[in-house]
Amino acid sequence: MSTTFTTILLAGDRPGDVLAEQSPGKRKALLHLNGRPMVLYVLEMLLAALSVGKIVIVANRVAEIEANPDLQAFVAKAGARISFREGAGSPATSVLKTMEDMRFDGAVLVTTADNPLLSAATLEKFCAGVLADPSTEAAVGLARESDIRPAFPGVRRTYIRLGKEGYSGCNLFALTPGAGPKAARAWSEVEGRRKKPWQLILHFGVGTLIRAALGGLDLNAAMVAASKTMGLRVRAIVLDDPVAAMDVDRADHIPVAETILARR
Repeated sequence: MSTTFTTILLAGDRPGDVLAEQSPGKRKALLHLNGRPMVLYVLEMLLAALSVGKIVIVANRVAEIEANPDLQAFVAKAGARISFREGAGSPATSVLKTMEDMRFDGAVLVTTADNPLLSAATLEKFCAGVLADPSTEAAVGLARESDIRPAFPGVRRTYIRLGKEGYSGCNLFALTPGAGPKAARAWSEVEGRRKKPWQLILHFGVGTLIRAALGGLDLNAAMVAASKTMGLRVRAIVLDDPVAAMDVDRADHIPVAETILARR
C-alpha cells in the first residue's frame, strides 16, 4: 500500500516583502507569472502528483488569499482536496498549529506558494526518497550548487557549504507518520534562534558550528548533528533537478520563472 502525503502549502507573507507589495492584494502567493497567480502553478503540480492527498493552504490572513477570484475558480474545479487554514507567526509554528488543529497523524509534506517551478516528477522522487528509509522521521529536499550554477549562471542563490559541495534548499520538507508534531516543534525552536548566534551555539553545540564554519562538516555529518540536536532522524534528499531550487524570492527571479513556465 502506497503512502499518501497530506500537504501543507505555506502561503504567508513576511513584513516588507517586495514581491508581496507588487502582487494583487499585496499577497506574494498571488504574484502573477505569465498572467496567473503563482500559487496556481504549485497547486496544479500537487494535484498531478500521485503521492499527494489533501492539500491545506496555510497563511496569515488566509481569507484574503482564499477570496482571490482565480484561486476560487481553481479550487471549485479541484473539489474537496483543497482547503484553507489560518497560520501562525512563522512557517514552523504555522505547520505545528495546522497539524495540531487538524490532528494529522499520517505523512505530511510541506512546500511553499513561491515554489511554482517544482515539477510533479521531482516531487515524486523526493517522496520516494523519504519512504526508502523506514527510519526517516523528517526530510529536507536539497539541490547541488554544481547542478544549479550551470543551469542558471546569471541567477543569485544562497548556498550552504557542506564539505566540498554547496547546497540550496528546495522549499520541500516531509514529516513521516507520528513524527510531525515533534519535528515541527524542533523546527520552531531552531527558527526562533536563527538570528541569535549564542543561542544557536547552545542549541547545536560549539563544536558542530566550528566544523561547519571551517568546511569540515559534510552533508551526512550535518544530518547526524541535526538528528542528534532535534531528537529525531533527519535526512537530506538530494534532488538532481536544479529547477527544484528555483523559488521566486526576488524580482530578478520572475523572468526566469516565466520563461521556464512558458516552455512547459
